[in-house]
Amino acid sequence: MTITSCVNGWCPAQNLVYERAKRAANELGGKVVFREIDTFDPEVCREYGMDDALFINNKQVWTGPPPSYKKIKRKIEKQLRKL
Repeated sequence: MTITSCVNGWCPAQNLVYERAKRAANELGGKVVFREIDTFDPEVCREYGMDDALFINNKQVWTGPPPSYKKIKRKIEKQLRKL
């Protein structure tokens, strides 16, 4: 399973989402791969077409307002059970 976070650092809310998702992925260990897409680089931002986002197995997660750590972890665990 892959968690992908597009983050550029300017948005405090997305920074929270990024940190929470990364922490949850690390807690779940080898079952989860965490990918960070640094969209601070304008070329990378254009390539992905967005500057802030969170994806769990290529499915975008609503991040506004920022979901709690528990909610993010539950979403990841739910997707893991489906595999």
